[in-house]
Amino acid sequence: MGGMIFNCIQMGINAAQRGAGNTKITMRTNVTSNTINILLNYLLINGRFGFPALGIRGAALATISGTVVACIMSVASIFKKESFLSIPYILEQHIRPTLSAFLNLIKVAYSVFFEQVLMRIGFMLTAIMAADQGTDAMAAHQVGMNIMALSFAFGDGLQATAVALIGRSLGSGDPDLAKEYGRTCRLIGAVIAVCLVAIYYFGASGLYHLFFTEDHIVAIGVQIMHVIIFVVIFQICQVIYMGCLRGAGDTLYTAVASMISVTFIRTIISYFCGYVLGWGIIGIWMGVLGDQVSRFVFATVRFRQGKWVKIKI
Repeated sequence: MGGMIFNCIQMGINAAQRGAGNTKITMRTNVTSNTINILLNYLLINGRFGFPALGIRGAALATISGTVVACIMSVASIFKKESFLSIPYILEQHIRPTLSAFLNLIKVAYSVFFEQVLMRIGFMLTAIMAADQGTDAMAAHQVGMNIMALSFAFGDGLQATAVALIGRSLGSGDPDLAKEYGRTCRLIGAVIAVCLVAIYYFGASGLYHLFFTEDHIVAIGVQIMHVIIFVVIFQICQVIYMGCLRGAGDTLYTAVASMISVTFIRTIISYFCGYVLGWGIIGIWMGVLGDQVSRFVFATVRFRQGKWVKIKI
């Protein structure tokens, strides 16, 4: 819990840096944090090279240490004079917060906040239904979620790029360039999705054998992977388009779309396929697929309408 303070500070600064086009600081902090986390996990959980064997406390200490170092790096980045976000420049120019800036922040942030809350509710309901399918199915499900998170990382990276470039284009009064950036990022995302689909399809069994030796769990995992190959295509593209809309300030639409897709469509399809049709854990993943397809449709329709380029913040 104590590490959450450092994590929130780091995430806030990194988000601002990405918006200013400085995406490297996010990469550096995340790589450093994960490296420290992995290294200290190895040293502290089982006690390697003379370090004490702290077990779960060692894992917690490793996580906090990585988070603190990443936070320090993020804070240090805003004290550089050459940085677009520069505390020395703010102090020299006597720049102060204004009420209008605060109100604009609230206007954009409140819908994002509720979007994230409602999405977490949908994720939790899906996890509860997955856990109800049994230990083996839940284990295979969790690995599937981790594999899906890998594809999300690609989409999230392109989303951050789209947010920065689209925000800059709209700020300079060039909506056509903003649309072009969005389409280009989605095209790159589609190519990455096709590559991941090939890897997941042909390597499904091998990926699950990295985690399990039990053949029946691997068999469940392979079935899950056959659903994931469809999920990935829609997931990466919708993440990018949703990022384009958020970058333009269309956060209310993305919040409503995510609420409908994750909280309702995902939950209803998961329950219907998992329990009513009796498909078990595969039914739960059909709900995940339905959620991604729904968000993709919402985001694509809104992006092509072009209304998002006219939003004033």
